Amino acid sequence: MVVFLKRISFFIALLCMLPAASCYAQSATISPYSRYGIGDIAGQNGVQSFSMGGTGIALHNDSLSPYFINLKNPASYVFNKVTTYEAGLLNNNIQLTSEGQSHFNNNTYFGYFAIAFPIGNTLGASFGMRPMSNVGYNINTTGNIDSNGTSIGTTNNQYIGTGGINQLHVGLAYSPKFFKNVAFGANVSYLFGYLNYTENVIYSPNLLAFNSQKIENVNIHGFSTDYGIMYTIGRLGKKHDSLWQVVFGATASMGSNLFANYNLLSLSYVPAAPQNNIDTVQDSSAGGRIKIPMSFGGGITIIKRDKNNNNQWMFSFDLAWQNWSQYSFLGQNGSLSNSKQMNIGFQYIPRKNYYDNKNGKVQAFFSRIHYRWGFSVNQTYLDLNNTLVKDYCASFGVGIPIGAPYAPPMNTQLGILNIGVQLGQLGDVTNDLLRERYAKVLVAFTFNSRWFQKRLYN
Repeated sequence: MVVFLKRISFFIALLCMLPAASCYAQSATISPYSRYGIGDIAGQNGVQSFSMGGTGIALHNDSLSPYFINLKNPASYVFNKVTTYEAGLLNNNIQLTSEGQSHFNNNTYFGYFAIAFPIGNTLGASFGMRPMSNVGYNINTTGNIDSNGTSIGTTNNQYIGTGGINQLHVGLAYSPKFFKNVAFGANVSYLFGYLNYTENVIYSPNLLAFNSQKIENVNIHGFSTDYGIMYTIGRLGKKHDSLWQVVFGATASMGSNLFANYNLLSLSYVPAAPQNNIDTVQDSSAGGRIKIPMSFGGGITIIKRDKNNNNQWMFSFDLAWQNWSQYSFLGQNGSLSNSKQMNIGFQYIPRKNYYDNKNGKVQAFFSRIHYRWGFSVNQTYLDLNNTLVKDYCASFGVGIPIGAPYAPPMNTQLGILNIGVQLGQLGDVTNDLLRERYAKVLVAFTFNSRWFQKRLYN
C-alpha cells in the first residue's frame, strides 16, 4: 500500500509539472536564429536519443530491463514490458559570435516527461509532454538617421522574441501475434503555445522624437499525428554466443494545419517608468492557419547480444527530411528551405545481466553503466544571405543504475540516472551570419516498475 501511494504521489507531481513546463518553454532558448519560422526546433526525443546523436527511428528496448522511452518512433512503445517513466531538465550554454564580438549566456529549463506502459502482450501506450520549438532572443543594433546625406542622429533598434510551441502526446503501438517481428505505432499530439515578437525603435533624446514599438502575439493550438513502423530481424549469428539483431524503422508525419490567433499593436511612446504611451498607430487581430509540412525518416540499428541474450553494444543510424518549403504562416509563404538530418549513435554496456542467478549476486556497478556516443549533421530550414545554416553536434552520455536492480527474484524497482551532453555549432560567421557554439546538458531520471500488472504472489 505504501509503495502504491508513493507511485500515485509521483504521478500527481508529474501532472503538476505541466503548467510549469509551459512557463519554462517561454525562455527555453537564447538563439537569434529562433526569430525565423516557428523558432528553434527542439527535437527532444528522450535522454537515450539525446546522448546517441539524436537517433531513435529504429531503436527499441530488448526483453530485459531497464527500459527507456523512445519518443522518436511510436512503434517502440510496444517493447516497454513494464511501466517506464522519465523526466528531465536541460541546461543550455551558448556562445554567440558575430563580426569579432562574442557573448555568452545560459539557462536551465524543462526538458520533457513521458510515461510508457504495456497493455497486454501486443499493445503498448505512452503519453507525455515536451517542447516542439522555442523562441528566445534579444538583439540590439544601431542605425543612423540621414538628412540630405548628413547624419543628424542615431537610433537604437531592439528586437525581442519569446515563447514556443509545446507538444502533449498520446501514443499507441501494436505488434500482432502472427507477425511479432513487426510493430506499428501512432501518436496524436496537441500542440499549443505563444510566439511573442517585439520591435523597439529608440531615438536619440536630442531629436525630440517619439519612440516606436511594434508588438506581435501569436496564439497557436491544434492537433497533429505521426506514425511509425519497426521490423526486427532476430538472431543472425550461427553461434550461440554470437547473437545479432537488426532493426529497421520508418516514421512519417503528413503535417498539420494549426489554428493561429494573431494580434498586432503598434504605438509611439516616450521612455518612463511605467512606459508612457502617446499614440496607438495600429491595433488589429486576425485568425488563420500555420501549416507545418510533412516529414519522413528512416533508420537501422544493429545490436550485438551476449550468450545470455543481453545487449552488449548497439549501432544506430538515422536519416530524416522535412518539406519546410511548404511552410506557411497565415497564408503567407515562410521562405524556408527543406531540412535534412543525419544521426549516428552508439551504446555499450559491459555486462547487462544485472542479477547473476547462478551466484545470487548483483553484477559489478561499472559493468552495468550504459555508455553512449553520437554525432549528427542537420541542415536546418534556414537559408540566410544565400547560405544554408547547418548544425553540427557531437554527443555522449551515461546511464547510471540507482537503487536495487529490477530482476528476479528481487521484483523491485530499477532507476537510472541519465546524464547526456551535446557539444555543437549552429551557423558560421561567413556572409555576415552568426555562429552559435553550444553545450547542452540533459539530466533525466528513468524508473521501471510493474504498474497495472496483477501479482501472482504477495
